[in-house]
Amino acid sequence: MKKINKAAFITLALALVGGVGLGGCATENARHSAVVGDLTPELLTVNRRPVDAQNMTSLSWNTDNRLLWDDFSRGALTDRPSRLSKYPVPH
Repeated sequence: MKKINKAAFITLALALVGGVGLGGCATENARHSAVVGDLTPELLTVNRRPVDAQNMTSLSWNTDNRLLWDDFSRGALTDRPSRLSKYPVPH
């Protein structure tokens, strides 16, 4: 494999950088007033999209409801068999 000439490499690198610099990231109808109102339209919170916030809320409600039933079972003493029996109870 041949080594690339240093001058050719620098020329190629400058051409690539210049091409990217001239092309830029142009968008159609990008106006300051359209952007300044909502800088992050895809985010609902500081770091979550609306779907991420909805998933977290669903997970929290699901966990809270399951924990509520666990608490109710413990409070109603129905979470395990009685240990007062003289007979062995598997649990």
